[in-house]
Amino acid sequence: MSPNLPATPEVRALWRALLTMQRYAWEQGVASHAAIDGGDLDLARALARDAVARQDADGQLGGMDDAGAVNSGSLLEAALLLGEEDAAAAEAAQRQRWWLLRFSPRDDWGVLHHLKGSTEVWADSVYMVVPALVAAGDLAPADMQYRMHREQLWDEPTGLYRHRFDMASRRFTRDAFWASGNGWIAAGLARALHLGVEAETVRSRWQAETRALLDACARFERADGRFHDVLDDASSFVDGAASLMLAYAAFTGVADGWLPASYADDAARWTDVALSYVDGDGFVREVCGAPGFDSPGTSAEAQAFAIMALAARARLG
Repeated sequence: MSPNLPATPEVRALWRALLTMQRYAWEQGVASHAAIDGGDLDLARALARDAVARQDADGQLGGMDDAGAVNSGSLLEAALLLGEEDAAAAEAAQRQRWWLLRFSPRDDWGVLHHLKGSTEVWADSVYMVVPALVAAGDLAPADMQYRMHREQLWDEPTGLYRHRFDMASRRFTRDAFWASGNGWIAAGLARALHLGVEAETVRSRWQAETRALLDACARFERADGRFHDVLDDASSFVDGAASLMLAYAAFTGVADGWLPASYADDAARWTDVALSYVDGDGFVREVCGAPGFDSPGTSAEAQAFAIMALAARARLG
């Protein structure tokens, strides 16, 4: 558990804006992660309680009748926390766990599909699935999902991940180096490592590959310390959410001892410039915006990762 994040006016404003937003499963999930990382476990349990109340017939927490097949996994960590004192929540957490392990749609090879009714593999799924399975004690399946997503999406020449690959047609449905997609992967691996990976071979590989991904993304940093929505496309809009995701991963790696201290300097720059665009109501502006994530706006994940980056930074002392 992270130490309490001081409730500064900045942090209170970020939380106030976040809690006003309508939230799908992954958005409720990252909000719960922000609460856990900030040390407000009562808030994390409260967020999990509503996710348990909305669990669907398949076992997905925070069900909102959307097409998502794996986004509910981001709620498993908080549901497990709530389950320590609530038997119904503990049962709900296990139903979510088994959805990921056995029942969620997947390719014959075993890689999970991001959406129901689709055979696409998305970069986003790494964050939704890998830390959840680590939190549940399922390291081997977590590593299998990470490795299979990497096999489909990772581009060796650039060291970056493309966004979406269709397993049926064996074609990319979006081959862009989406900044937030790479951010989801870096943040997901950093979170999983922070939760605890006992197997040294897995831990060292994840650490090395997360560091390499941060290095690959850093090569596309703009002069102002931010990133374009598509990392290698200077005509795409600027996305501060990706800056916060990458900053969270870098701060976490330094605080946990598997990244050199210099990465905290990069993370501080990415965080500070993104937070310079927070408006008077606490919304982080100039980020990849909900609900379409194809234009600038605001998003629950930008709010949550702002809080998570600040909490990880506070762990540096």
